[in-house]
Amino acid sequence: MMVGSAPTFIDCDDNWKLLLVTQRGSIYLWDLFGWKCLLHDSLAPLVTSATGSFKGSGVIKVTSAKFSRSGAPLVVLASCHAFLFHMGMKCWLRVADDCFPASNFTSSWPVSSIQDGELAALQADAGKFAMRNISWSSTSSEDKMQTRAHLEAQIASAMALKSPIEYRQCLLSYTRCLAREADERRLREVCEELLGPPAGMITSTPSDSIATSWDPHILGMKKHDLLREDVLPALASNRKVQRLLNEFLDLLSEYKTREPNLHNEQVKVSDTYTGI
Repeated sequence: MMVGSAPTFIDCDDNWKLLLVTQRGSIYLWDLFGWKCLLHDSLAPLVTSATGSFKGSGVIKVTSAKFSRSGAPLVVLASCHAFLFHMGMKCWLRVADDCFPASNFTSSWPVSSIQDGELAALQADAGKFAMRNISWSSTSSEDKMQTRAHLEAQIASAMALKSPIEYRQCLLSYTRCLAREADERRLREVCEELLGPPAGMITSTPSDSIATSWDPHILGMKKHDLLREDVLPALASNRKVQRLLNEFLDLLSEYKTREPNLHNEQVKVSDTYTGI
C-alpha cells in the first residue's frame, strides 16, 4: 500500500484492522478482511495546538498511536494529551489533558484503585506532565469548580473509551462531590438519567420517543443498579439532600414493584402493533 510517506506508527487488532500513521501526519484505518478504508484523516489539528502547559514551538510531537481497548484509534501527544477518534461522530475526542490543574483528582488520581485502567493511566501521565511544567494559584471555590468539571470530563472519557469500571468509579466520585456541595440540581440530573422515564411510560406505545430513546443499560451495566448501589448511598452522606434521596428511593421502589408485570405488558403492546 502506498501512503505517500514512511509510516511512524503501526498497530493492528484481532479483527483484521490496521492502524497506520505516516511521517506527514496522515492517519489511516483499514479493515483488511473487508478490503475497506474506515478512516483517512490528518493529525494536523491535534499536533499544531499549543494548548495547556506545553510551551514548545507550536507543534507537538506524537508519542503514541494505537488501538484503544475499545477498538478506536488512540493518539497521545508529547504534551500527554490523549485523543480518541469516535467512529460514529467522525471526530477526535480529547480523553485526557492537563486542563484542570486545581482539581483534587489531577495529581492524586486513584490509579491503584482501578486495575489496569486505561483512562486512569492516560490521566495520570497528563497530571504528572502538568505538575512538571506549570504552576498555579487558586481559591477554594475554583478548586471545587475544577474538580467538578474534571469529573464530568472523566465520565465522558470513560464512556468514549468504553471502560465500565472506570465509568462507575468516576460516577461515584462525581456524585460524592455533588453531595458534599448539596448541588441538588446536578444530583437530580444524574438520578433522572439513571432512573429513566416514569414507570408507566415503559409500557407506552412503540411510537413514544421518550420511552423508546432511553436505554436502561450503559456500558453493559444496569442504570438502576448504579442508582441503587452507588448514587443513592452517596446522597445519604448529606442530610441537605435527604428530600431528594427519599424522592428517588420511592421512585425506584415503584419501578421494582412494576418490574414483574413489565415484560407481560410489553409483549401485549408488541402483539397489538405487530400481529395485525
